[in-house]
Amino acid sequence: MGDMGPITHQVSVLIIGAGPTGLGAATRLQQHGHQDWLLIEQAAEAGGLACSDTTAEGFLFDVGGHVIFSHWDYFDELLDTAVGKDNWNTLQRVSYVWIRNTWVPYPFQNNIAALSKEHQVSCLNGLIEAKVAQAVATERPVTFDQWVLRVMGKGIADLFMRPYNFKVWGFPTTQLQCEWLGERVATVDVARAVSNVIHNKEDAGWGPNAVFRFPKQGGTGAIWAAVAKLLPPEKQVCSWGFT
Repeated sequence: MGDMGPITHQVSVLIIGAGPTGLGAATRLQQHGHQDWLLIEQAAEAGGLACSDTTAEGFLFDVGGHVIFSHWDYFDELLDTAVGKDNWNTLQRVSYVWIRNTWVPYPFQNNIAALSKEHQVSCLNGLIEAKVAQAVATERPVTFDQWVLRVMGKGIADLFMRPYNFKVWGFPTTQLQCEWLGERVATVDVARAVSNVIHNKEDAGWGPNAVFRFPKQGGTGAIWAAVAKLLPPEKQVCSWGFT
């Protein structure tokens, strides 16, 4: 990415932000032979909120918990071209939630066996009620809150999903729509959840990112810096002063 300089020409497509989405848009334009575009970024390098920072002592920190768990060959091939096929580690997720003075394996909604008996009962009742409600529902949920109640029930919603997602997004689940979900939120197999509670079984291998790829060097930010290098440097401007 080049440094900011005077921009004296107009472009048909201006891409604001060199995070994964902006880089993806620029890549697709380039692949389709569209040359009249410009990508501008406020930071000194590409990556956006998926970048990695290095401390003065040389320690590397990812900004957020971004991991790659794509199931799309087109996307995977692009990242392999940028990073290199041999420059990835394949890792098993190890993640826990500290709640009610205990560690619960992630995803929380699939590991209620780690909770107290009181909260197990509340969550299981909610799951069963949600399964019945889902079976007779005639309309799709509109908000994220409606989706959580429909899929997981009130117990898991009150104990974890509502406070956790408010912390993540800064908005209550009632103010978030649910079209964005896709594979981002693991659903619940009710029979499996009940079995896990009865057998006191940890079941952390659920969800789309239970296994994921991570670059061997450079952290998450190395992925997007490498993707940026595939694009013409004269069409990228960093350190742009937004007002």
